Amino acid sequence: MFRHSEFSTGNGGIAEHFFSGVSAPGKDFAAEAEALFKAYHAFLATHGCSLESEILLRFHLSDVTNQMPFLCELIKGRSSFISVVGQPPACGSRIALEAWHWCGSKLKQLHDGALECVTKNYRILWFQTPDPAVAGSAEQTSGEFEALKRMLASHQGTVEANTVRTWLYCRDVDNNYRGLVAARNEFFAANGLSSSTHFIASTGIEGQMARPSRLVQMDSVNWMNLRRGQQIYLSAPAMLSPTALYGVSFERGTRLVLGDRSHYFISGTASIDADGQVVHPFNVEKQTERLVENVSALLESSGGTLGDLKWATVYLRDPADASRVLHILEKRLVPDLPLVAVRAPVCRPAWLVEMECVAVNAKGDSAFAPFS
Repeated sequence: MFRHSEFSTGNGGIAEHFFSGVSAPGKDFAAEAEALFKAYHAFLATHGCSLESEILLRFHLSDVTNQMPFLCELIKGRSSFISVVGQPPACGSRIALEAWHWCGSKLKQLHDGALECVTKNYRILWFQTPDPAVAGSAEQTSGEFEALKRMLASHQGTVEANTVRTWLYCRDVDNNYRGLVAARNEFFAANGLSSSTHFIASTGIEGQMARPSRLVQMDSVNWMNLRRGQQIYLSAPAMLSPTALYGVSFERGTRLVLGDRSHYFISGTASIDADGQVVHPFNVEKQTERLVENVSALLESSGGTLGDLKWATVYLRDPADASRVLHILEKRLVPDLPLVAVRAPVCRPAWLVEMECVAVNAKGDSAFAPFS
């Protein structure tokens, strides 16, 4: 039910733990959720983690509108950054979770809605806006970025300098993604982000929110005291095109270089080629193989490998493909990698599968402060 990976330098730095878990199909959501929480809390203890070390907790639900009230009761009192998305687990159950723990950090909920995570050397802000008061995916996306901009400005930061990773969940992606893209492009152009400077690592994927009128929800992680050179933007142009080639604006991945390690945030990656075209239409196995090759190329472009992966989320257009996709990933990726597969159509109907992931390795740079 649960999987775990970790990274630690053993030299006093932050120990990082990654968890994933999927409920066993039960009689109803309450039974599945309660069993999953009980197993999760027990599993944490076996790895030296606790609720105090929990930084990020993301839920994937099969019916988010009806299940949200019960989930809110279960998570009441937690101090971590909570993300809840309507993306049914591909296995047929009702709830899956992903969690990231940083042992040694301190958390504080700020008045502007951000969750502040403080370590000895770094200050990180996790952020999600409240429900929007406007209609339309473009308008809601614009509101998400403007809210992020205001929050960062209140902490003497900017999206351009401090936002490391975003996740954009879009209800009915086949119809609403175009508005999301247009609004993001417009915001970036007005705020110093372009193909000649940089964009931001991101996943834009089908995802429902509890309120049906909410078409777009954005989560973000923002590092506030980075120095020049700590963010490296990943590309592998021989394998997959720059996103600007087909009119969208996000980085394929970002390497965050710390004194004792590097974090690799790989954006949602599909079976795409150097010309921005879908590779292997209608063949989910070959698309899976290609996306793994693309992820590998992105990691290797800046000193990483597939062996550094710590966490992955797999998005499927058709959950009936789950067993074939997971069979390939089990062979190609780190054994027992924390991984959740959900039903979440990608931005082009021809893409049958997409994967995002986080990797960590010890390739830091002593010019920067360690993660401690």
